[in-house]
Amino acid sequence: MAELKQTEIARLAGVSQATVSRVLNNDPQVNEEMRQRVLAVVEALGYVPDARAQSLRAQRTRLVGLVMHRDPQALAYDPFFSALVAHIISTARQFNYHLCVDAARSVKGHRAIYEELLRTRRVDGLILVESETNDERIARLTEQGFPFVLIGRYQPEDAIYTVDNDNVGAAMIATEYLIQKGHCRIAYIGGPAGLTVTRDRLQGYRQALEQHGIAYNPSYVVYGDFSSRGGASAMADLLMLNQPPTAVLALDDVLALGALREAQRRGRRVPDDVSIVGFNDTPLCTMVEPNLTSVAIDIPTLAREATQRLIDLIEGRPVEPKRQIVPAQLVRRSSA
Repeated sequence: MAELKQTEIARLAGVSQATVSRVLNNDPQVNEEMRQRVLAVVEALGYVPDARAQSLRAQRTRLVGLVMHRDPQALAYDPFFSALVAHIISTARQFNYHLCVDAARSVKGHRAIYEELLRTRRVDGLILVESETNDERIARLTEQGFPFVLIGRYQPEDAIYTVDNDNVGAAMIATEYLIQKGHCRIAYIGGPAGLTVTRDRLQGYRQALEQHGIAYNPSYVVYGDFSSRGGASAMADLLMLNQPPTAVLALDDVLALGALREAQRRGRRVPDDVSIVGFNDTPLCTMVEPNLTSVAIDIPTLAREATQRLIDLIEGRPVEPKRQIVPAQLVRRSSA
């Protein structure tokens, strides 16, 4: 049916069916006069809703994109991204935009998604997450002049538009809390070592130790993937040390809960033998015993600010300042 419709549009507009397809796919190489002629027929036939046709006239899709470097199956168990996506959708809808989500496990697949989005202009702008040092995505999007906002930090900090927590400061708050509880053998379970968020929270952890005169011990720092299995594996490694830690700060709640379960499986009492603190303050924190102490990073505000800033960039409105910090706070529960 769609092919017949396009054939009819092509006949009435006096162009080829290939040209109709290019117009409907928002190909920027199509002659503007020809584009308007095709769109006039599109609207007359009701081939697409009026809003879609209007967005094509403006060369906008009214879609914003979010691409995650994760195994798509793992996203079903990631409460941080579930909440982030939900709040991005809610905010975008207020401005008559919609969210296009994709995920790729491999670096090659991740890069291919971005290249396809840039080539086709299927979305009007992108929200980036989990930045890396010398991030290829950021360099490519900046080179193309494509609108994007990063949830995270990037150097130099005034180079791009970002919304972030003070991850260094938040990790310092969590580590200082554990120190105040009497711990001096405190471990850090990070995500992949190349991520900015992993490094920033490690920095905050180290600064808190230094300020309280506690020597940094590299054997207390373990990295893993974003999964409960990664947290369990990290905790297993830590508990095999000659002097295992009495407290653990984990990069997110999923890692923390994996660590908690592994500690209990090995006969450790939480928090009597080992205290555990996570990040993100997801609903999982109150679904385990003991309830998980966690740093709340205000996911709704992160999503809302990033989405509003991106839409402002897409529509040509000024955005200031370039970097916006969303406050975080420690939520104390019974795991620490």
